[in-house]
Amino acid sequence: MPLTFSPLPFNIDGFPLARISERIAATGTWRIDPGDVNSYNEKMPAFSLLWAATSMLGGLSPLAHVELVVVLITSLVVLPAYLFGVKASGRRLVGFAAGLFVALFGSFLMLTSAVTKEAIGLLVFPVAVLLFQERADPRKRALAVVLLVFLPFLHHLTTLLTLGTVASLVVLTHRRALARGRFSGRALALDVATGPGLAVPAWAYYAAVDLPLLSDLVSPEAFALFLALVVLLTAAIAPMSRPARVRIGRRLVSPASHAILPPAVGVAVIVLNAQTSLFAGALTTQPAFLALLPAVAVLAAFVLVGYQLVRRTSNRANDLVTSMLVAPVAMVLFGFLRGLDAQSLVIVYRSLDFLDYALALLAAVAFVAAWRGLRSHRGVRVALVGGFLAALLATTPMAWNTPAVFGVENVTTTAEFQALALLRSLGAANVTTDQRLADVGAMWFGYTTDKSLPLKLRDNESVAAFDYALVLERWTTIGAQEHPAPNVVLGPAVLERFLASNREGPNMLHHKQRVALRVEAAHLYRPRRFPCRASGSSGTALDLHLGRPPRPLRRPGSVFSPIAARHP
Repeated sequence: MPLTFSPLPFNIDGFPLARISERIAATGTWRIDPGDVNSYNEKMPAFSLLWAATSMLGGLSPLAHVELVVVLITSLVVLPAYLFGVKASGRRLVGFAAGLFVALFGSFLMLTSAVTKEAIGLLVFPVAVLLFQERADPRKRALAVVLLVFLPFLHHLTTLLTLGTVASLVVLTHRRALARGRFSGRALALDVATGPGLAVPAWAYYAAVDLPLLSDLVSPEAFALFLALVVLLTAAIAPMSRPARVRIGRRLVSPASHAILPPAVGVAVIVLNAQTSLFAGALTTQPAFLALLPAVAVLAAFVLVGYQLVRRTSNRANDLVTSMLVAPVAMVLFGFLRGLDAQSLVIVYRSLDFLDYALALLAAVAFVAAWRGLRSHRGVRVALVGGFLAALLATTPMAWNTPAVFGVENVTTTAEFQALALLRSLGAANVTTDQRLADVGAMWFGYTTDKSLPLKLRDNESVAAFDYALVLERWTTIGAQEHPAPNVVLGPAVLERFLASNREGPNMLHHKQRVALRVEAAHLYRPRRFPCRASGSSGTALDLHLGRPPRPLRRPGSVFSPIAARHP
C-alpha cells in the first residue's frame, strides 16, 4: 500500500537508515560520527548493516527499494501472531483470527508499512518471547539469547519492552513453582541470566555510545519512577500465575467495572486530548480519529471477553497474555507520569503498538468462543464474521490516511525529493522549509536545514539568511508540517506576498506537478545575492537510484518540463 503513494520510504525515518546503508555499502565500514545528523541511527546499526548487505547481494538501491523489501519482511508478522494463537489455545482458528487482527488493525498496519527500526523490531519481539517461553529446550533458549543480544543494536524501545516481557514470564513461572513447592534457585538464576539479565550489556553499550533515550531513564527522578512502576507491576502480576476464581452466580472473573475501566480511561484520554492538548507542544486528537472510536470499541469488546476467558486458566495463554500486556503498559504509564511533553507522547504511542499481539490473541479467543457457541445459528455466525472484519477494516484509515487521522504527513513524493535534489545540485548549503522536508534534506542530502520557514512567513520575518527557501502551495490548505506541533496554515495572501516579492530575477525556480488529481506547486527561492541558472542535466538522485540515466533539461517554460526556470 505505501508504494501506491510514493516509491520512497513511507516514513521520513527511513531516509537516514537508507543513507547509512548506502554509506556502508560504498565504504565497507560502519562508524559513528558524532557530528553527523544521522549519528542517532548510527548508534543502532543493525537495520542499516543488514540492509546494506542485502542491497549489495541483490543489486538493489538502498533508497529506491527499501520500502518494498521492508514491507515484504514485515508482512511476516502474521506468522508469530498465528503461532501465539495456536500455542495458547491449541486451535488453528484462534491463530488465524489473531493473524487476521494484526494484518488489518490500523495502527499496527501503519507501523509495519513504514521503513523504521521499530517495524523490524515488531517482528523480532514476538519471536524472542515465544522462544523464551519454550526455554526448557536448550536450543530455543540459545536462540532467544541471540535475539535478545541482537535487539539493542536494532531498536532501544523494542529491547526494553522485550526484556520487560521476558522478565514477566520469569516472575509468573517461578511464582507458580513456588506455590507448588517446586521452586529452584538455580533455575531462577539461569532464567535471569539468559533473560532480563541481558539488560546489563544492553545498558553498557547504550552508555558507551551515549544514546539519548538512556538519559531519559537514568536521571534520578525518571529512574525512581521507572523502578517504582516495575515493583508495582511485579506485585500486581504475581497472583496472575493462578487462574482467577469465578464466583457462583457470576460469569465474569472480575467485576464488570474493573473490566470496563481501562478502555473507558483510554477513551476519556483521547476525547480530552481532542479538547485540549495533554502533551505540551503536541497535536490534539484529530476529528477523523474520533470517528474511528466506534470500530475500536467493537474490537475492545472482543478483547474484554477474551480476557475473561483466558483468566479462567493457568496455562501458557495466561502467561503469554499477561507478560505481553505488562511491559507496554508499564512504558505507557511511565510516559504519562514522567511529564506531559512531546517526548512522553513518543514513548506512549510507540509503546502502544506492542500491545497489539496480546490484544490480537484475546480478540481471537473471544471470536472463536462466539463462533463455537453459535454453531446452530448460521445467520448469526455470518453477522459475527462480518462485524469482526468490518471493525478491523474500519481502522485501516490509520494506515492510509495519516494526515487526517493523526495530523502527520508520512509520504515524501517524488516531486518533493526532486526539488531537494535540485537544491543539492545547485550547491545549496543552507535551506529553510517545513519540518518534514527539512528533515529529509538534512538526513539524505546532508545540507543544513531550518524548519521554521512557515513560522517566519506567518510572522512576516526575513529569510535572507538562507541560501534557498522551499515552499509548497498546499501550506495554504493542509498547512505546513511542524511535527509534533500542529500544522501551520498560511493565508493565501501571505504566500502570494512572499512569492511576489521574490519573483523577479533569475533566482526563482518554479516546479509544477499533478498529484492526487490536483495541481500543487513547489517554489524554490534564493535570496538575491548570487545569481543562479538552471542548466545542464535534470537528472536527480532519485533517477540514479532507480537506474534512470540523467535526463536533459527541456525547454524552459514548457508545459511538460520537469523544471521551468524563469529568466529575466
